[in-house]
Amino acid sequence: MFYEYQILEVADGIIKKKYAEQILRLLPEWFGDEKSLVEYTLTVDQHPFFGAFNNGACVGFASGTIHHNRTGDICVCGIHPNHHRKGIGRKLYHTLEQYFITQGCEYVMVKTLSPARPDKHYALTRKFYEAIGFVDFYTNHEMWGKENPCLIMIKNIQRSV
Repeated sequence: MFYEYQILEVADGIIKKKYAEQILRLLPEWFGDEKSLVEYTLTVDQHPFFGAFNNGACVGFASGTIHHNRTGDICVCGIHPNHHRKGIGRKLYHTLEQYFITQGCEYVMVKTLSPARPDKHYALTRKFYEAIGFVDFYTNHEMWGKENPCLIMIKNIQRSV
């Protein structure tokens, strides 16, 4: 079932930070580390940011950047827990992907917790990314520390155009 919501690009850095913090604080299973949450919140103003709005309220967002003029990177995203599994994440992702395509990107990447450290919440995250076409690329054991191995997933977006 899909709910009415609108995807809009948000340009104001202060508003981006506000929306990101509001959503991420509702997702402690993924963003429970205060230092990381603050880092995500502080950096969204530097990147393209798309929000999902329902009755004027931001219920989700996705923010990304571009590396080497050819690879989009989903830096951070989150959906209000009351709006999970309603198609919002998929719509936000597709909006961000279209942005990357218009900027000439060939690939999109995302970083998430590797299955080498079992976690039911991140298993759902990986399942979501697999469902929209991402494949496992590389596990980095240094980026977030040995206790939090980082799985980098990629998607070729030139094939899907």
